[in-house]
Amino acid sequence: MIETRRATAADVDSLLAHVQAGFDSYLAFAPAGWVPPEVERERAGTIAGLNDQATWALLALDAGHPVGHVAFYPARERIAGDPPPLLRQRSLIPGLAHLWQLFVLPDWWGQGVAPVLHDAAVGEMQARGYQRARLYTPADHGRAKRFYERRGWTATAEEDNPGLRLRLTEYVLDLRR
Repeated sequence: MIETRRATAADVDSLLAHVQAGFDSYLAFAPAGWVPPEVERERAGTIAGLNDQATWALLALDAGHPVGHVAFYPARERIAGDPPPLLRQRSLIPGLAHLWQLFVLPDWWGQGVAPVLHDAAVGEMQARGYQRARLYTPADHGRAKRFYERRGWTATAEEDNPGLRLRLTEYVLDLRR
């Protein structure tokens, strides 16, 4: 049975492991020669994000073992390809939450973990008064895109992400429903 609890900076190793497993799974659809980024390089940024009072993160656990997580923070204006440190300096977009991460270990795909995490994040966004949410997912990641579309997210744009070296689809969700 899956349990959840708020994630903190102390959970950074688990979160990075989930993200790395997710990125590694992109090999199934990424262009030939694509290499998953090493998320360990994002340790300091991930800790900073988790320590930010405005960030909300939730960890999914099975018998105490982390199997996935979700996190969001207030959205900011962005320019395609901005590295995270620059993004944090941009102006906030009132009423818009940014779904930062939703990753579940591949062995747990199809076990109901992602819907629990997603729905908890959407509920928390609504409780915090956000009117809309956005996220970015790889344009060729059919599984993720179907997941979000089934939950009411609408694709609005595509852009190249130089850091990830993949094309991303932007999705938005109206939280006032």
